[in-house]
Amino acid sequence: MKDTIAKYLPFIVGGIIGWLMFNPPGWLALQGPLRTVAMIALAVVLLVAFIVYSIANSVPGNVVLAPHAGAVDASISAYAERIQSLGFVAAGPPYRVEIKPAVTLLPFIHQSEPVYATVFRTGTVPAVTAFDFVTILDGFRGGLTTCADSRAGTLPAGPGEFRQIVEGAGIESAYHLHLQGAAWLRSQGLPAKRVSAQEFQSDFKTALARQRQGFSAAPIRYALTALWRSISRRHPHNGALAGQPASAAQAHELRTGRRG
Repeated sequence: MKDTIAKYLPFIVGGIIGWLMFNPPGWLALQGPLRTVAMIALAVVLLVAFIVYSIANSVPGNVVLAPHAGAVDASISAYAERIQSLGFVAAGPPYRVEIKPAVTLLPFIHQSEPVYATVFRTGTVPAVTAFDFVTILDGFRGGLTTCADSRAGTLPAGPGEFRQIVEGAGIESAYHLHLQGAAWLRSQGLPAKRVSAQEFQSDFKTALARQRQGFSAAPIRYALTALWRSISRRHPHNGALAGQPASAAQAHELRTGRRG
């Protein structure tokens, strides 16, 4: 029941905000320009508050990965076959990631490269099936994620969090781009840590917990950034890591602890 409510909550909240815009409460029933300003301000406050709530539920501090009951969606299986053809093997069973709404996730690990891959299907309406490739930096100082969905760039990245996003890229091209990004990080003195199927759950939970820490330190900034990037459809993580304007400075700061 809670998962069903979470699926449709954005539509419910959007409807409430829209209704309030045209049916203000008595204490906001002002006249003229003041009414418009007051209603816009109220709508923005409610929207930002809801975004903060949504982010808090999508990046819990201690996420639960439960076994997924039943068969996975056919779209997950199709992506999984293509990922396995690149040298990946399963790093565990299908999981139900207990966020709101819940996500179905299938994990993989490469047989020779320090790379995880995941295929996941969101519980949103409509549902979205996507994939990503992840390399964790030595000492868990951060990591690199490569994917093909621009929504992955909505939230701000932490100090050690590198992203490569190529909207609509195929699994094969995204993987080769990921290897290029990992090689670039090595050239900057940021090698990858060893990964294993046995460590997938703990690595996944640690990465999500670190993102939660960043959000908890500045929830309003995260919400406003997410709102702006959703409206503008822009983010700073397009394409290869070596070509992103902030990558060199970010790598220098992470390696030395000093801003370049």
